[in-house]
Amino acid sequence: MADAAKRPVHSGEHYGQRVFSHLRPDETDRLEALGQALDPNTFRRLERLPMRDDWHCLEIGAGLGTTAHWLADRCPRGRIVATDIDTRLFPHPDTRNGWEALEHDVTHDEFPNGSFHLIHARWVFSHLPSRDADLLRVARWLAPGGWLVIEDLAQFPLESSPNPLYRKVSLAMCVAVEKRIGTDCTWARNLPAPLRAAGLIDVGTEVSADCVGPGPMGRFWQLSAEQLAADLQHSFEIPSTELDRFLAEIRGGTFIDLCLATVAAWGRRPE
Repeated sequence: MADAAKRPVHSGEHYGQRVFSHLRPDETDRLEALGQALDPNTFRRLERLPMRDDWHCLEIGAGLGTTAHWLADRCPRGRIVATDIDTRLFPHPDTRNGWEALEHDVTHDEFPNGSFHLIHARWVFSHLPSRDADLLRVARWLAPGGWLVIEDLAQFPLESSPNPLYRKVSLAMCVAVEKRIGTDCTWARNLPAPLRAAGLIDVGTEVSADCVGPGPMGRFWQLSAEQLAADLQHSFEIPSTELDRFLAEIRGGTFIDLCLATVAAWGRRPE
């Protein structure tokens, strides 16, 4: 398989202008918490595929590389490529069990058509301003018979929260990331329709939702709110007293409520 056509390396300064920058000292902690919350369902979904040990797999927006590591264990005779717009948080090559790291912007950079038996992306496409067009391009990178598995965030559990403060601050967080980086926290609710539009078959979907409370998703939501604190107070008029109370409830050990849902969808390229 030919290597991707790469653009110039993305500088840390450029990436650091965005919210949730990899330059922040707490970003590894935030991503580790998210991975601990989401990995079990991701691995369960991928385990259902008719995976072979020689598959070529692409992990888009790989974060800390936990899914790439899992795939490498299952495809030891294949090739695992993990991409991100900034790879500085990837583990050292000596600990990667053979998977490859590539700095790659899915909105611009390409792979040859027909390159992969499996392409997976988690909580990626909702952040992309050109998400529907990008998904159509990515689907072309599948080999005949190859699988595309998309997992993305959706805000609908937050909208029905019975806790007024939690609902208010959490939905303001969703709007804040929309304003800062173009995230659409409702896009995934349309899945699996975009996969059908890409010409995939054997399409399916399911939803899971982790809780904010004791555990990794609560830690992730707390750290996310702390990074967004200035936006919440200045742009959404969340008083510091309310934000402090929101964070205290999440940290307190007794608060439990649903967080963002993960809508998963999958489909196969026709032979």
